[in-house]
Amino acid sequence: MPAIQTTYSATHARWIEGMNLNMEPSVVVTRLAEDVEGIGFGKVCVQGTADNQVVDSEATAKFAGIAVLDTTRPSGKYDQYDNVAVMKKGVIVVQASVAVAVGDAVYYIPATGVLTNVSTGNTLIPNAQWDTSTAGAGLAALRLG
Repeated sequence: MPAIQTTYSATHARWIEGMNLNMEPSVVVTRLAEDVEGIGFGKVCVQGTADNQVVDSEATAKFAGIAVLDTTRPSGKYDQYDNVAVMKKGVIVVQASVAVAVGDAVYYIPATGVLTNVSTGNTLIPNAQWDTSTAGAGLAALRLG
């Protein structure tokens, strides 16, 4: 049998996109992935066609939450028709596209779902703020609710 893994890191990554950051109470609901391309972990979810569906970010749909990491998914994302764990309240690790500071408001670019603290032309995530700072683009904690 050939070796499956031949190299190992001395340390693991501090955070992973979509990771539930701590043990604070959180609200995570289950929705169905409607999109053919699926939904990545730590990505913006917006309301899909049916009440129980979500899609990745689109300009005309309401914010539904952030997709939570699921390490059992072999594709590294939620595929179409998968049950999606969507965080509506809590602290989750996401990719900030620019430098952010603790307490900044959180916005996303409707066409792409990219998260930022820049308001111009972007959609505000209600009751959300950055919970950690970054010096530039990078992983940051996002507090929902």
